[in-house]
Amino acid sequence: MKSYISLLEKIKLFDEISEEDIITMLTCLNAKIDNYKKGQFILMAGTKVENIGIVLEGQAHIIKESMEGERIIISVLDKGDYFAEALCCAVVEASPVSVQAINDTKIMFLNFSRILHTCPNSCLFHTKLIENMLFVLASKNLTLQNRMDIITQKTLRLKVLSYLNFLSDKQGNKIIIPFNREGLADFLCVDRSSLSHELSRMKEDGLIEFYKNKFEIL
Repeated sequence: MKSYISLLEKIKLFDEISEEDIITMLTCLNAKIDNYKKGQFILMAGTKVENIGIVLEGQAHIIKESMEGERIIISVLDKGDYFAEALCCAVVEASPVSVQAINDTKIMFLNFSRILHTCPNSCLFHTKLIENMLFVLASKNLTLQNRMDIITQKTLRLKVLSYLNFLSDKQGNKIIIPFNREGLADFLCVDRSSLSHELSRMKEDGLIEFYKNKFEIL
């Protein structure tokens, strides 16, 4: 577990908390690490969630299935990302989403109740941990709002452009998206074949260039 301390130091939850204090805190938070194979479910919809997860290695998708059985990708989880913190905070009895490993993935779980409540050892750094958790929850809310702004665009072209423009704020005009074509369609809540046709038309219209998951806004 100590081998991941350098990663934990870089994420917002442990911001301004020393390496020594993080090591002490992991015991207080009942930290445990589990491994998942590609395609394996880390969290299943319908289960009660009491721990937040942090991706230590690999990648995962937060997914939801519609009543018609259609798969929708809510979010992509990369190394250092969290999941289930909002579900824990809201004390949701049954998770409305699943989390699935996209490749071999390693997850650290932390007990959420122990994050919110000071531990028996009265750790001096616990107040900072709670403050950081509130920041994480607020940031996740903004991220979900950005996604809603994208998928509620009136046309497929506007959805694609909104998503690419969102990514360009961090990556510039040359963008690498975290999806294959099927994953992008699931994320945008559109039909895969319709998406492929629209991307081709956007390329013909001189709006974008792309090869697989690499895009350029022209």
